Amino acid sequence: MKKTFCIKTLGCKVNQYESQIIREGFLKSGYVETSGTDNADVCVINTCTVTSVSDSKSLRAFNNAVSKHKRVIVTGCMVESKDLDLSKLAGARFIVKNKDKSRIPELISPRDEKAHITGHVDSVSGLKGHTRVFVKVQDGCDNACSYCKVRIVRGRSRSRMPEAVIRECETLIKNGSREIVLTGICLGSYGRDIDKGISLAGLIKKICNIKGEWRLRLSSIEPKDVNDDLLRQIKIQDRLCKHIHMPFQSGDDHILKKMNRPYESRDYLDTAAKIRGAVPDAAISTDIMVGFPGETEERSQNTIAFINAVKPMRIHIFPFSKRKGTRAYDYGDIISDSVKRKREEVLGSLAEKLAMEFTNKFMGKEVRVLVESKSATNGLLRGYTDRYIKVSFEGPDSLKGEFANIRLTPATLLRI
Repeated sequence: MKKTFCIKTLGCKVNQYESQIIREGFLKSGYVETSGTDNADVCVINTCTVTSVSDSKSLRAFNNAVSKHKRVIVTGCMVESKDLDLSKLAGARFIVKNKDKSRIPELISPRDEKAHITGHVDSVSGLKGHTRVFVKVQDGCDNACSYCKVRIVRGRSRSRMPEAVIRECETLIKNGSREIVLTGICLGSYGRDIDKGISLAGLIKKICNIKGEWRLRLSSIEPKDVNDDLLRQIKIQDRLCKHIHMPFQSGDDHILKKMNRPYESRDYLDTAAKIRGAVPDAAISTDIMVGFPGETEERSQNTIAFINAVKPMRIHIFPFSKRKGTRAYDYGDIISDSVKRKREEVLGSLAEKLAMEFTNKFMGKEVRVLVESKSATNGLLRGYTDRYIKVSFEGPDSLKGEFANIRLTPATLLRI
């Protein structure tokens, strides 16, 4: 009987990509994937440590697997932390560093079986049941944001060679992927460590030459990395989604300086204006951190005013979390949890209002949607436009995994 495995992934798109690498390695080595820990011989927990909540979720997933007497392998950013209390991982069969993730099938095999293991892979070929696939083109970060632990556990910025990325994208498209999302810890820094002639904009241009019925999306881009070359690609490449996720964390210049973010609020406003100058109806989404040490009510209001000026179509709102090893860990002027929750609620209401304002621009217009799934509750098809507007509409199952033209209306989205 073949051995079985399952993977529990926490955290960012890079982690999700790396879990797919692990998954394909197990499948190549003859394992069978299961949907949960109950029936798995091997369970991999791919952890995250970006916040204390991420640590808690990672440990909860680990403890759940161990409680079922499974052969548990722990990997991911949490195990890279120098402050990790290893006693919390008692019961783990293996603890594997990020750099060795792709070798997990080989590492966990008995010595007499290693010669027969062929599970090492360095790219993904597809994801069964998914039309959208992440492709990691870069890892690590050279920034020094005072609150961020990811740069500590992931190391300095490292880019994949463009030829390897293009080959991977070609395989994915050939195997039926309809949307490829380029991702990295600091995506905008792609290529700087390889050669002066290699850049994210250049990579996008090459990838967009791949034939087929598909589209390309970018994950998070730092404001300082949105340059004229990148804006030109967003403007001219029909395959490239007109959507930029550009985190700015705070709209108050004092807080930005304490965060060690490499810009002021006016710089972000200028970049947003350039994006809309190139593509007037482009979608801009962002991240906002609430409750950073020293964020007074006045500074919080500065962020609200800033958001009203930028008008992002989607906002990921999250509270500040102290992380050992970062400069902000020792900052004073701590904001209470109750104040953080209140500010999250205020920003959440504003985010809903701005999302509706953006969506209303497309009401009555025809939009192109990649159909990703069908709701089990109401039977409606669901998917996203290139500007990351989530839609649902009636249609046949045959549209799943395909593109559809629909008309956006206030009540629902109707297929033409």
